[in-house]
Amino acid sequence: MSKRFHPNSAAICLGAFLTFSTFFAHAAEIIEGWSAYYRGNYEHALKIWNDLAQAGHPEAQFALGALYTEGVGVKQDFGTAAEWFAKAAEQKVADAQFNLGILYSQGLGVEKSDARAAQWYRAAAEQGMAEAQNNMGVIYFSGQGVAKDLDKALDWFEQAALNGNAQAQTTLGAMFLNGLGLEQNYYSAFEWFDKAATQGFAEAQYNLGVMYAEGLAVSKNKKSAIKWFLKASTQGHSAAEDNLTKLLDEADASKPNYLPIKSKRSRHG
Repeated sequence: MSKRFHPNSAAICLGAFLTFSTFFAHAAEIIEGWSAYYRGNYEHALKIWNDLAQAGHPEAQFALGALYTEGVGVKQDFGTAAEWFAKAAEQKVADAQFNLGILYSQGLGVEKSDARAAQWYRAAAEQGMAEAQNNMGVIYFSGQGVAKDLDKALDWFEQAALNGNAQAQTTLGAMFLNGLGLEQNYYSAFEWFDKAATQGFAEAQYNLGVMYAEGLAVSKNKKSAIKWFLKASTQGHSAAEDNLTKLLDEADASKPNYLPIKSKRSRHG
């Protein structure tokens, strides 16, 4: 089982992902710890994981890092979290490698270092973690901690997209749409946006709305455009909200006025 945290533009976003990973020794205790965690019994989870982590158990070391990151059962301490993530990362726990990359990229509990962040993202990406593969695409695209390289960025985005990462799928769609790093292809753009949109990714839903509204790769279809703009707008996508309002206003304006016209009759005395 694993727990990852993900950054956004403002702060760390914590989220739980239950996945089956390689079963190490003491698997029953590890699972018991996660069970206690999800019941809100953090103290019990801490006790189980602390004993195992001190004995060198990588999954428990990772789990302790998650507790210190989130500050449940213990006082929030990114420095201690980084120490435990590092111990697990050295033992090739991909989630720990990814989280350690996040800490280095944001300077949380460690000195900020884009190069160290890239190192740990790569370690997780090479183990097949789609989120880390997407992050590798981002850092090669922007040149954060590595030399800027659009070809390598594209390679990583493709790996992440094929592994189902909605953000990478949306990025690939945008690259096809704009002919950035590859030949412009509206049909390929639509396909990638559609994959991400069906996963509920707001930016992809917005882009599908634009393609339907403008007739790119598909025939113009205001009904479908409205559908996708509505889905994105319910997630707070401001551009989708603006486009949705515009299309709905146009639809209202195009409706015929069925109210009868009243005419004045002249009176004859």
